[in-house]
Amino acid sequence: MTTGSRPPPRDRRFAVWIGSIAALLVAATAAGFVWLPAVQAGRDGPGLWDAICSAIGLPSRGARAVAVAGAEPASNVAWTAATQQLLAGANPGRGAALAAASCNGCHGPAGVSDDAIFPNLARQSRASIYKQLQDFKSGRRDPAVMGAYVAALSDGDLSDLAAHYAGLPVPGTARGQGQAQQAPVDAATLRLVDHGDPMRGIAACAACHGPMGFTAAAPRLEGQQRAYLEVQLEALASGARHNDIGAQMRGIARQLTAREISGLAAYYAAAPAGETDSRSKSTRTK
Repeated sequence: MTTGSRPPPRDRRFAVWIGSIAALLVAATAAGFVWLPAVQAGRDGPGLWDAICSAIGLPSRGARAVAVAGAEPASNVAWTAATQQLLAGANPGRGAALAAASCNGCHGPAGVSDDAIFPNLARQSRASIYKQLQDFKSGRRDPAVMGAYVAALSDGDLSDLAAHYAGLPVPGTARGQGQAQQAPVDAATLRLVDHGDPMRGIAACAACHGPMGFTAAAPRLEGQQRAYLEVQLEALASGARHNDIGAQMRGIARQLTAREISGLAAYYAAAPAGETDSRSKSTRTK
């Protein structure tokens, strides 16, 4: 009769395997939740908790403090049913008369500026024009130049102006002085347009502005003045312009290099109406 059998000795390889898996898990967690967020461009050494919050998409303590300190909204425009109704019922003919009185000197009678520092407004999104005019009037966007022109205008005046410019045709020729000539687009710029750079928190430009550089939900970039685009991206990056709701564009612009800003501005400025997407496709196939 036996007194019982001894349990087989434990295989040390199993313990080593478990230990290795645990070590890899700890290392991966530290890299993904702490190290990668900490080394992203534009960050000034976040603490452990801020880094973890950033990695999983939650607001950090620093972000919440900034939000409380700067409680004023980026824009006073509320996209209510009343606002949508105002825009839908706008009078473009009356807007044309208002434009002739005060806008055409800078933006051109056809909505295309002769000076590259002033934006082209022809076929611009009606909602975008209305919002920017309201932001100039309220001071949410720097009113140094535009403030004097919009101060006395009513909401109806602004919506009429937006309807006028949104209805103007976009010429298929070069737009204004200083515009870039159509040229091959470098691969880095196309990547930003089509895919962005997720590791730097840069969304694809096409995701909001459309694959052809225009959409009803965002400002039209197709055929815009190159100098104007560069100045605005730089202003968003520095915070000098801060009327983007949710700070989406400020967050993206801060991550862009000077070369990337120049490349994106040249890309959209050189695209004649309706040709942004075809340029991208032809460049990809080369």
